[in-house]
Amino acid sequence: MTVQLQQVTKAFKNGRGIYDVSFELKPGRITALVGSNGAGKSTIINILINLIKPDSGKIIRATSDVRYMPDDIDFPDTLTAEEIIRFLGELKKVPLLKQSELLNKVGLQDAKTMKIGQFSKGMRQRLNFAQSLMGESELFILDEPTNGLDPYWIAHLKSVLKEERANNQIILFSTHLLSLAEEIADQVILIHHGRILVTGEIHQLLQGNNCTTLEQLWLQMTRQEVQQ
Repeated sequence: MTVQLQQVTKAFKNGRGIYDVSFELKPGRITALVGSNGAGKSTIINILINLIKPDSGKIIRATSDVRYMPDDIDFPDTLTAEEIIRFLGELKKVPLLKQSELLNKVGLQDAKTMKIGQFSKGMRQRLNFAQSLMGESELFILDEPTNGLDPYWIAHLKSVLKEERANNQIILFSTHLLSLAEEIADQVILIHHGRILVTGEIHQLLQGNNCTTLEQLWLQMTRQEVQQ
């Protein structure tokens, strides 16, 4: 199974959107979708999770199922982490033992009976991560997953994503952190003002453009766009 976007365009009234976007996501690969705020990252993700439809272009994939971690979830303050995971677990047919394992995986086992209203931003984000790990879909999409996480839990998230890659999952995460993309991604999609600057295997892109870091490649590509 692969996921492809072919010349996908989605324009909004404010002038933002994405234009002629094409790329392919493959099993056993982590792909980083990198760009600044307003570049079009969320639009691409919303199309992939069927939240919005493109104006034109083609989306190719074998299934509509997806595991998804949004950049933020407004969990009800009056519920506990355990209640939320149990509710979502029932919807996704996740056994109770697996639910407990997920809470433990994100360090919330001891806080499972706390009300969400007492949670810090980081704890909410870890609960968000836990819910995204539920289900059986081969496609795993994360939107700015490190938001609100401290260095320990960022490292843990990276470790879990590598485990998912080893299980032959198709993984796409968005970020504005070039260093994060360079550290754990196999391939990258650099997007700027709604258009893809470049996409491909990171080591090949760096070598082919005589760059040593993604930051250097980003600056080179955006400079070329300005000059055109």
